[in-house]
Amino acid sequence: MVRSSVGFTLSVRLLPLTAGLMLVSCGEEGKIRSYSAPNHYEGPVVTWEIPEEWGENPEMSGMMAGSFHIKTELGPRGRIGVMPFRESVETASIVNMFARELGHSDYNDSSLLNLVEAKNLAGRTFELVRLEDKFGNEQPPKTALLAIHRQEEQTWLFPFIADRDLINQQVNNFYGFLESTTLRAGKAPVRAISPSLPTPPPSTNGHQPTWEAPPHWERKPTTQMRIGNYTVSNKAGDSLDFSITSFPGQVGGILANVNRWLGQVGMEPTDESGLAQYLSDRIIDEKPAKLVLAESDGQALYAAILFHEGRSWFLKLMGDVELARNEKENFLGLIDSFCLGDHH
Repeated sequence: MVRSSVGFTLSVRLLPLTAGLMLVSCGEEGKIRSYSAPNHYEGPVVTWEIPEEWGENPEMSGMMAGSFHIKTELGPRGRIGVMPFRESVETASIVNMFARELGHSDYNDSSLLNLVEAKNLAGRTFELVRLEDKFGNEQPPKTALLAIHRQEEQTWLFPFIADRDLINQQVNNFYGFLESTTLRAGKAPVRAISPSLPTPPPSTNGHQPTWEAPPHWERKPTTQMRIGNYTVSNKAGDSLDFSITSFPGQVGGILANVNRWLGQVGMEPTDESGLAQYLSDRIIDEKPAKLVLAESDGQALYAAILFHEGRSWFLKLMGDVELARNEKENFLGLIDSFCLGDHH
C-alpha cells in the first residue's frame, strides 16, 4: 500500500525585498551588503509518493528538497534524500562526495564504467551507483545507493544511505519511490532552497565563510562542490587550480586525503609515519588546522585542512611547481584570511 505525499515543492514565491546581510569577517567589524530577490521563484519543483514503511524527516538543510527514513521496530533508520543540483554535474563528482566518506579513492569516468548501472524507471533513465564502506567499522557495512537523473541541464540526486541489509530489503520501495517522482526543472539554474529561506554555503552557525584572494587570481564560477574556485596562470601557459570545498564528517581523515592528492601530482602514497614530512600545524580562523606542502618534479600540492563542528574544509592549490612556488606566499595569505564567520 503506497500513500501519496506531495513532497516539499520548491515553487515558492518570494516577495520583492531588499535586506541587509551581516557578513562577519575574522577580527573585523561586520559589513552591511544589500541584495534583491525576484518576486517569482522559478527553481526546480519535485513531488513524490512514499511507501507506508517510510517516514518524512521534518528538518532539512542545505541542498535537500526532501528527506526520509525507514520506520522499523528499532526506530527510524537510514536516510533517503532528494537533491536538485543547480547545473549539470558530472557523475564522478557526485559519486566522489560519498566515496571519500566511505574510504574509497576518487573515481573518474573510466573507473566508473563498471560501477554505474543504467536503470529505466517509468520511462526515465536513472544512473545507479552502489558504494560500501571500506573502513569496516560496521556490520553489515554502511552503504550508499545513489540514483542520478538528468533533465533539462539540471541534475537530480536521490541518495539512499543505510546498512547494506536494509538497502537490500528496501530497494524495490526505493525504485517505486523514484518512479513516483515528478520533476520539473527550473527556468533558470538555481540552487535548491530550504522550506523557509535560502541557505548560504555550508558553514558554522549559518554564516557564510569569507576569504581574501590575490587580485590577479582569476575567479571562476562556483559549483556544487566548490564554494571557492580560482585559476592562476602566467605568460608561459603554466597554471594552478585553487579550490575551497567542504564535506560533512572527516571524509576519510588526513592520511586518505593527502594520499589522494599525492597521486594527483604524480607522487607515491605515504603511511602515517611518512605523513609528517608533508604536514605542519597552522592556525586558521583561531582554530587548529594542518598545512600540507608537497612537490614532485613538475607538480605541487599546497593545501590546508580544517575540521570544525562536524565538517571538513579543504583549501587546495595544485599545478605547476615553479608557479606554485611563486604563489606560495599568496596562498598562505589567503588561508590566513579564511574565516568561517562563527565568532560572536
